[in-house]
Amino acid sequence: MKIRVLVSFLTILTIYSCTKEELPAAVATEKTPATPSVVNNINTSVMLGLINAARQTGCTCGTTVMPPVPVLMWNEKLSTAAYLHSKDMADNNYFNHNNLQGLTPGQRITAAGYNWSTYGENIANGYTSEQNVMAAWLNSEGHCKNIMGKNFKEVGFGREKNYWTQNFGTQK
Repeated sequence: MKIRVLVSFLTILTIYSCTKEELPAAVATEKTPATPSVVNNINTSVMLGLINAARQTGCTCGTTVMPPVPVLMWNEKLSTAAYLHSKDMADNNYFNHNNLQGLTPGQRITAAGYNWSTYGENIANGYTSEQNVMAAWLNSEGHCKNIMGKNFKEVGFGREKNYWTQNFGTQK
């Protein structure tokens, strides 16, 4: 019970810092789509909850006001591509959207079997929790815009050590 209260408090705190407005009661209690609990070293319920709470509330990304957008569904193929990229960065001690072989996020997502019409990627290093990395991404204009991207329908994420990757997409 204490963990649930803490996660709820941190979710509300993160969203409050993003929107700079009070969180509507409906958003605080709304459930996100069902996902496995921990996949690729990330608590998917927490991460997806943080992403979708921001999307349902709306957010200011830098100086751009982003209105509420539909929630994202978790996708295993996007998650696999994200995890493999995080693992590769951790194993080979680099930090870049392109891997050391020069493959772009789109190429890596395709290799994971995701047939995309649009995609986006956020990466981060050094964060120790879902709440910390989401707060950092929401405070970065480009990362925030990916989280709030109205053209994205699905998301997957992965973490190895403290290398994090979020992949967003919409299938063809």
